[in-house]
Amino acid sequence: GGYKMVSQRVEYNQKTGRMTAIGNIELIEPGGTRLYADTLDVTDNFADGFLHALRIDTTDNTRFAAESGERIGGRDMVLNNGVYTACLPCAEHPERPPLWQIKAEKVIQNGEKRTVRLQNARFELFGTPIAWIPVLEVPDHTVKRKSGFLFPSMSQTQNLGFGLTIPYYYVISQI
Repeated sequence: GGYKMVSQRVEYNQKTGRMTAIGNIELIEPGGTRLYADTLDVTDNFADGFLHALRIDTTDNTRFAAESGERIGGRDMVLNNGVYTACLPCAEHPERPPLWQIKAEKVIQNGEKRTVRLQNARFELFGTPIAWIPVLEVPDHTVKRKSGFLFPSMSQTQNLGFGLTIPYYYVISQI
């Protein structure tokens, strides 16, 4: 189905149609999204499964990381204790937190609506929490035009000090 996977060890059970992979897993989806995990238990068509200690890099540099995750129906992904950001790690100090990130108890990517829903989330700037957000829903990386909040931008001036702008984009027409 266009999926590619590399792992240290892979076991396949023909009776149940399940595959288990352990150690340094890299799974490349047909669209180019890369998933990295420590352990993976998935059906042979990659539609349903569980992942532990995972990181997801999308084609537009959106990044997710989580303690565990579950893929449901080949369409939805539920991440537990996840982190979401579109910032690249600092080249000089990759151990530092990104410019901004959102940490959430649950990150739910809905493949039908093409949205990412963050539940019980907190917005962090330079690793410092600045806002608690009970629920936030943003378009996923496959969406080209959809109403919603855009990525925040920061400014700083001598007279006004530090500023944070969170723009909202409204689609008037789908054309």
